[in-house]
Amino acid sequence: MKDEIKIVSIGQGDPDLLNIVTINSLRKAEQLILRTGNHPLTAWLESNKIAYQTLDELYGDAEDFDQLAQLIADEVIRSAHSSGVVYAVPDAYTDSSVKMLFRRVPGDILITVVPGISSYDLHLSSSISYLPDSSIQILPAYDLLSTFVYDPRCTLLITEIDNAVLAGQIKLVLSDVMEDEHIIFLIQESGKPISLQLYMLDRQHMYNHFTAVLIPGTDYLHREKYVLQDLADIVMRLRAPDGCPWDRQQTHQSLRSYLIEEAWECVAAIDENDPDHLGEELGDLLFQIVFHSSIGKDFDEFSIHDIISQICQKMIRRHPNVFSENSSAPDNNTAMWDRIKQTETGHYTLSENLDDISAFLPSLKYASKIIKKISRFTKAEISSSDVITELRNLLPKLESRHDAETTGRLCGLLLFLCCVLCCQSELDSEWILHQTSDRLKSAVKQVEKSIFMDGKSLESLTFSELCVYLKHVEGEIE
Repeated sequence: MKDEIKIVSIGQGDPDLLNIVTINSLRKAEQLILRTGNHPLTAWLESNKIAYQTLDELYGDAEDFDQLAQLIADEVIRSAHSSGVVYAVPDAYTDSSVKMLFRRVPGDILITVVPGISSYDLHLSSSISYLPDSSIQILPAYDLLSTFVYDPRCTLLITEIDNAVLAGQIKLVLSDVMEDEHIIFLIQESGKPISLQLYMLDRQHMYNHFTAVLIPGTDYLHREKYVLQDLADIVMRLRAPDGCPWDRQQTHQSLRSYLIEEAWECVAAIDENDPDHLGEELGDLLFQIVFHSSIGKDFDEFSIHDIISQICQKMIRRHPNVFSENSSAPDNNTAMWDRIKQTETGHYTLSENLDDISAFLPSLKYASKIIKKISRFTKAEISSSDVITELRNLLPKLESRHDAETTGRLCGLLLFLCCVLCCQSELDSEWILHQTSDRLKSAVKQVEKSIFMDGKSLESLTFSELCVYLKHVEGEIE
């Protein structure tokens, strides 16, 4: 016969709310273990001469809440090997140690859960008039501190806020996802929920195991902080029949230039070293992605969930060193990535891998990817001196008169060879040219000021004279 752990919910500790099955389980327990003795039901247990033990001493041994749940689960399992255990918690459905028990219990122990009234039943009963719908997320306070994913559209109930320090920690977590003045409802043992602003949560007169906070779900028009689904809903509203005419008319092709522009705006913000600006520009780029997902959904192509799922699957597949059960640090991350990608695409030859490179990339980025791909598939090493020799051989050819096609081909070879030099130095040729162009733009603007101060006009300068001015201001720009 298997050893048994029976889990019972004792709610706020009012014995009048315990059902008969729960009371009989408490009375007949061979070993009654309470998660904590800091609970009102202990008085009833003692008055009825029901022996019990608590796990309060484990709280001081744990470094975090996950470890505490593991210590509790292991202790309950150890006790169950000697005789049957009734494990009493305020709420069996939200208690982290109960979840850990189910994960760690060995095959020779049977776990059963006795249905009963939990703390959150009482909380919801007193605050049912504040619930916008039936979507409710319920978390004990300590669980919220360790794992918390907030969906503001869903009502959030946080239970067991039993001291001011914990209330302050909860306030800090919530302030990341809602305004300090956001209205919440404090629930105590008696009376209806009290309305207060979030920043007041840790300034109340009393906290105990029954103290809870209810945060009704709200739509995006009544909040100032948002989640990804809010953006998807906003785009859907813009593209609705009664939404914005311009947004309804857009296609993947018409939005192409905006996507490119927003990506470059992000790059510019990175180089400005301006986090606030970067955050704003990343938001604009994210809007484009969600916009495309809305169009894709309308034409039954893909949705935002498909986009997220595909990239998550790809990252997990391509990082077995992180996500595999037998993970270990690889000697060469790039080589591992390439091997996994080849397995996914079925492309193993150089020609097949070159075809994987998008021809729609900016030209220098396109060239860089081709150069890097060739270098990974061949053992031939080209030194910088060899590339420079080829550059010198090409330059005299440009001095001769050629038709536009030949001149273009020679200039293309020069650009490609310069790109090879950048790759050998692990430099981004696209960005190198951008920086150079930016410096030239600044230099020309300064030259124009200098020319004006010298009483000359830009139009009257020869190329040689212009170069003299450019060299003069170049040091100031550097």
